[in-house]
Amino acid sequence: MTPERKDRWRYSWVTFGSIGAALGFITWGNLGLFPFLLLFAVGYGYATGKIARAAFVFGYFMGGSWILAGVFNAFWPHDAPLLGICAWPAIALLLSLPWWLVGLIGAEKPQYVGLRMAGTLIITSIPPLSTWSLLSPLFLSGVYFPGTGLAGLVLGLITLSLLSAFTAHIAASRRAHQITMHYLPNKHTPSGPLHPNTARLLAGFLLSILVTALLLNGTYTPPAQPANIRGVSLPWKALPFDLGFLKNLERQNHIRQWAQQYLKTIPKHQIVILPEGIGGYYFPNFYTAGLLDGIQRIVKARQDTLLVGFYDISQSGKRWSYTDALNAYGLHRGIFPSRQPCPLSEWKPWENGSAQAFWWRLGPDYLGHQKQPFAMAVCYSELLVWPLASYFIEAPRQPEWILAPENHDWEKTAAENAIQTKARKIWGRLYGLPVVTANDFPLGA
Repeated sequence: MTPERKDRWRYSWVTFGSIGAALGFITWGNLGLFPFLLLFAVGYGYATGKIARAAFVFGYFMGGSWILAGVFNAFWPHDAPLLGICAWPAIALLLSLPWWLVGLIGAEKPQYVGLRMAGTLIITSIPPLSTWSLLSPLFLSGVYFPGTGLAGLVLGLITLSLLSAFTAHIAASRRAHQITMHYLPNKHTPSGPLHPNTARLLAGFLLSILVTALLLNGTYTPPAQPANIRGVSLPWKALPFDLGFLKNLERQNHIRQWAQQYLKTIPKHQIVILPEGIGGYYFPNFYTAGLLDGIQRIVKARQDTLLVGFYDISQSGKRWSYTDALNAYGLHRGIFPSRQPCPLSEWKPWENGSAQAFWWRLGPDYLGHQKQPFAMAVCYSELLVWPLASYFIEAPRQPEWILAPENHDWEKTAAENAIQTKARKIWGRLYGLPVVTANDFPLGA
């Protein structure tokens, strides 16, 4: 194979698409090897040309989103398996689109490669694109910059941007050398590399970030789990809406009976969290009020707080919606909503009966008379950047713990539950906070 043909294959879209798929699979599949997300910037920068870069991005999202085929089949089993097979590349395409569109801007120069990386990470991390922007490379922030919170997210963004620009510079320098040595004809003239002084400065920044990451990891101490907060995983299934009022009433009575027995087995003055949606759908009515008043009396008598996952229904005229929330009973009363329910299955703002999203609700929620600040990542939102980050923005007091109620009883395999488990651990590590989980997954939380 001639040097020209060998180089054309090495830089083809097929090669970079395959590399991206392998990277997505090892970082977001069952392996969940988030440290390798650093290689996303390397592949993005080294790809020669916008087509190869677009293929690399699409491959990454294809490799990382393969578990979504099972998710679609589990939610809509009557359409399986074609729905899952078709939804997989469709979701990967949706995730790739912002990267492709931003990738069209500017010349193929290293500095533009870095700016495009930064711009895309920003717009996919904030509403409205944050709603469905799964598999963000910014998850590496929790690996390399533990305990730094929002500053760590910024450091992650800077790292990915500078590394992609520096890698693009290396690729441009290498190909310029090949042309000089007549390994490649002039028609392969690449974008010019950075000025040597600029490249040295960029390398110095990356070296300083590396030293910072090593120091942070060397000095980081995982937080202790709070002694007075308990996440309780239950084997009960969350209730779908079409089961009707009586089934929901039966579930709420079941929770009252469970609380009465469970609370006798633990010390007083506890905060107990139950899984997402475990209480079913709730709307104000005489029968439900009586059951919930019973729960309230039981819990308050012990000076406890019980947080129960409910779907709280609200109605305006002929339209109704619901809030995927934790409802608090006992020492403290309140409703704490999920800030980003799952699109298509829950959040469908174009449709009557959609879950509500709270994009611009900033700062922590507060629990108890002491107003203890906390953050919450509900199931799907554990896989996104914005919902959890919003609790740390405009926060006069930083959250003290992260609550993670989940609902996985619908899942046929452990894949989706497993990657969410890894994701919430990474967020706990980034924000330096204990994570308290309550799940209903039959194979274990």
